[in-house]
Amino acid sequence: MGVLVAAAGAGLFFLLGPAALAEQRWQAIRERGVLRVGVDPGVQPFSFFGPQGWEGFDADVARAAAGRLGLRVEARPVGYDGFYDALIAGHADVAMSALVADQARTADFRYSRPYVDVGLRIVGAAASSLARPDDLHGRCVAVALGSEGDRVARWLERRTPGLVRRVVPGEDDALAAIRVGACELAIVGGQRAMREGCPPLDGLNHSPGVRCLRLRPVEYVAAFLRSDARLADEFERALAGLEADGTLDRIARRWFGPPGEH
Repeated sequence: MGVLVAAAGAGLFFLLGPAALAEQRWQAIRERGVLRVGVDPGVQPFSFFGPQGWEGFDADVARAAAGRLGLRVEARPVGYDGFYDALIAGHADVAMSALVADQARTADFRYSRPYVDVGLRIVGAAASSLARPDDLHGRCVAVALGSEGDRVARWLERRTPGLVRRVVPGEDDALAAIRVGACELAIVGGQRAMREGCPPLDGLNHSPGVRCLRLRPVEYVAAFLRSDARLADEFERALAGLEADGTLDRIARRWFGPPGEH
């Protein structure tokens, strides 16, 4: 049966052409009224199943984007290793759950703009004076012992005269070092930085008194079949709107803000 479906799809591709087929597939989704999202339900707090069904940061982003397209979301659990097979088989229209773009797959798949960065951030009021992440001459930087931030700070320390690396037990302690004036800056992971008020994406947007600079981006995206160009374009526009009107920031505050906000 799968072979027959694939053969029929190939026949339509050559009969209609890629643009017409992409439009036809998009119209079929609109008529259905449902965007089928392939998800990995084991990536808290981004994607998991709870009392309300599919929950998490990615779930909220998917629903907000689909809502702008007049669609509701149907989560289809496939697991991280099954994303691309689910798209090829037509089991899902889009895949997203802490998914990082794989440049080796771009011939067959297309990725959306990033909607969150969970990579390292430099946090602290002094971050606004940095022209680039390695411009840390004479700065004190607090890092959690054994963390990725610690490893990066060690690398920077060897290459940056006057950089002072202050090692503390955890990321909370690194941020506390800024608040008490023991250090000017801290290097922490993206989730902890967002809890401090850093935005999900760009660097020098922030809550009052918080400055954030992306240091080592790890960006999550949505994936589509390359032949689903119209759907990908529409979803891309929806994500851009979520970023422009602050919806992404509000979703980030819900999932990564101070305890008690979720």
